[in-house]
Order: sequence, then structure tokens, then C-alpha cells
Amino acid sequence: ADGTNYPGQDDLRERRHRMLDCLGRVYAQLPAEQEFLVEYKFFEPAFYATDLADWGSALLTCLKLGERAKVLVDLGHHAQGTNIEQIVAFLADEDRLGGFHFNNRKYADDDLIVGSVNPWELFLIFFELAEGGRVGGIRLTIDQSHNIEAKVEAMVLSIVNLQEAYAKALLVDREALRAAQQDGDVLLGHEILLDAFRTDVRPLCARARAALGAAEDPIAAHRESGYAKQKAEERR
Repeated sequence: ADGTNYPGQDDLRERRHRMLDCLGRVYAQLPAEQEFLVEYKFFEPAFYATDLADWGSALLTCLKLGERAKVLVDLGHHAQGTNIEQIVAFLADEDRLGGFHFNNRKYADDDLIVGSVNPWELFLIFFELAEGGRVGGIRLTIDQSHNIEAKVEAMVLSIVNLQEAYAKALLVDREALRAAQQDGDVLLGHEILLDAFRTDVRPLCARARAALGAAEDPIAAHRESGYAKQKAEERR
């Protein structure tokens, strides 16, 4: 992220031209099998004008660069009330959704455990991601900052929350949903989503982890392993 703090500090168009020139040079050197992901943030460290302030400016940059340039969505990089799942739907529909930085926020870019503040939003994002039956070809990355909680446990809980949001999204009866939408039945369409969101998928996800050789309760398994205590003693 870069930009300006005050009006008149720099020419906004010239800044964009310099950025596009720089990114274009990097993009031209990419190996054929790689993609170029463009992230955005509407404030910080720039507070007046950020060079890539929103998904629109990131998408325009990708369109300038080429087909292998796609947008990276960080869940914390939006103004309050932004409909992130709609952004996800639009970018996916244009085949320009490159990946995610998963986290959660209450006020701004707080980098809290994903799904800890707004699990409904996370579910709706995965509902859009799972269009077609599965999430494929999109990079799912955790980008968080753990300051007061146990860091490894926080990351494990993040993964568990992502698994459960994905599982709930796969439970949506999409045929019934489309029928309700075509009939103009507003509440039925909403209730179909709510029904999947309210389903307790924790036992199912635990069994799925066990089937793959992982712990049904990974946080409990981590605590029982004594890993955190061992590392704390090593640091002393």
C-alpha cells in the first residue's frame, strides 16, 4: 500500500502511471505458470489517497496488466458495511478473483481470527466461492495478527472456522434457492441460506478431519501435546 496524506502532495494521475509502469515491468517477467495478485486497501499507511484503494482500482490495474493478473481480497480492507460477498461474486464471474487474505474485523483492519466477529459474512463469502460445487483455483491465505491469544491455537481455530463455513456453504439447496429467487419469494430465499448457516456442521467436520488422519478436536490435541509449554521452556 502507498499513497498520499494530503491534497496536493502528488499528482494522482502521475502516481497511477508510475505504478502501472512498475507493475507492468514485473508482470512481463513472470514465468508462464504464475499469476500476479493485486491487493487493495482504502487507508493506511496513506490517509488521503491510497494508490490501490478498492477492488475497482485493483481490477482496473489487472485489466491493464493482462489475463494472469487477478485481484486479492483481504477481508479487513473495506469500509464499514461493504458487501464483500458481492465483490467476490463479481470478481469470480469475471475470472479475476485470485485469492484471499482471511481475517476478521470489528472496526477497521483489525486482523482478528477469521469468523470470530462476523461468521455470517464468512459463510456468505464461501457461498459465492462454492458456486459450481467446490472452491478451486483460488488461493486461500490466512493473514492475521495474534497479540493476546495463543498464536498457534488462533491459527488452528481460524482453519476450523474456514472449514465449517465452507461445509455450511455446500449444504445450501441451490436449486430451491434459485426457484425461490425466480418466484420472487424474498423470505424463502433468505431462509434457505439461514437454514444452511444454522446447521451444526462441527461433528461432520470433525469426522472429516479424522478420516484424513487429523485430530477431531485440533485445539485440544495441540494443548495435550505439550508443544506450547515445550517451546516456552526453550525460550527461557
